[in-house]
Amino acid sequence: MKNKFTYTALLLAGIALATSCKKDKVSSPVSEEEQVQPYTVPATYTFANADYSKTTARVKMGAELNSYLGTANNATITATKANDMFDNKNSQFTDAALNTSGVTLAEKITDAAFFRGHFTTQATNSQNNTVTAVDGTAGIIIVGTTKRLVGTTGLESNQAVAKGMMGALYFKEAVNLLTNIPNDDNKAVTNGTTLAQRHWDEAFGNLGVPFDYDPDKTYPNTDANRPLLWGGYLAERGKEILAGKTIFEAFRTGRAALGGKDKKVVAAQIKIILDKWEQLNAAAALEYSTIPTRSVNVGNLATQFHALSEGYGFIYSLQFRAATSKLSATDYAILKSIFATNFYTLINEPNFTKLVQAQTILKTTYGL
Repeated sequence: MKNKFTYTALLLAGIALATSCKKDKVSSPVSEEEQVQPYTVPATYTFANADYSKTTARVKMGAELNSYLGTANNATITATKANDMFDNKNSQFTDAALNTSGVTLAEKITDAAFFRGHFTTQATNSQNNTVTAVDGTAGIIIVGTTKRLVGTTGLESNQAVAKGMMGALYFKEAVNLLTNIPNDDNKAVTNGTTLAQRHWDEAFGNLGVPFDYDPDKTYPNTDANRPLLWGGYLAERGKEILAGKTIFEAFRTGRAALGGKDKKVVAAQIKIILDKWEQLNAAAALEYSTIPTRSVNVGNLATQFHALSEGYGFIYSLQFRAATSKLSATDYAILKSIFATNFYTLINEPNFTKLVQAQTILKTTYGL
């Protein structure tokens, strides 16, 4: 009896101890640093000590470089000047503040050789801006009042640079920064912000919109604070998918949530931004693969080649999508191959088979 009693007592004590330990584990208080703090999402991107001036400078640099390359339609340009702008050397920007900004396009871009190659090609093509373009010969295509400088395959190198850079620099940087936010320190404060907050601000700067961006406003070209590059495409190709409203709201919400240590909301906003930004890229690529196939544009090489050149750049940009992208590697390879085809061949293909294939992939993948 004594042994039985002792065994039973020990068993009950063990259960009590286990129960006690379990309760202690559940009731352990969450550290103050991990608790969600009250926060408010502002109507504009206005946060204490937010600084994305370097990113904004690169956006302005990209816009001015693109403008310079576009002057090749009517003037001879040089690869030297384009490379100087790319590397921010010899004070080539008309906006003097950019020359002394201490940042460059080259330092953050992926595949710099791709862009430098197109600088050289565009400069060479500019020497043919009085020659009529034909398959195999660079020159000018004029339809009505529209004038386009194209290369030997019909590609406008300035568009390859403009749209390609939107992916290889601004989109790529935003993807990398936002993807790594969960691993960034959001506790230690330096100059009023944490590392996570600084990286979030930098990612926002790549969008190219003002702090008080209004997705319903039409910004005139004379507005110094107008949206640039991706910011402009929020309206140009993103209205139907509400890209401007969705991305701007997610950036504001996520930044506020970082201040409130709300990890779940931050993670949700990162996904929203990456998904919608990529869909915007795809929507632009879809439009530019569709324009050449519309009956009203058939035979209008200036319109068809211009659209294909923009599409070429946006397809190039899609390679910098997030690892969670819906676009498979196989489908991306198909898209890239289609837009690498000689444009004269693409527009003369019966029923535009390849371009329709590209349209189908983009529509199906992105719900467009």
